[in-house]
Amino acid sequence: MVSKFIKEQFLQSKQFEQEEHYLLTVLLEDEKTYSVKEVKELLKKEKRRKVK
Repeated sequence: MVSKFIKEQFLQSKQFEQEEHYLLTVLLEDEKTYSVKEVKELLKKEKRRKVK
């Protein structure tokens, strides 16, 4: 079974850097749950995105 967490738990986690916390505030929905793998994939995808 994969553990899932809410946005607030990820924002309090020390597993992510400050820049990543900022991205998570925008990328994650408030009451939705996410696995660590899902969040890391979201961050990876967002960091590769080109700015227009």
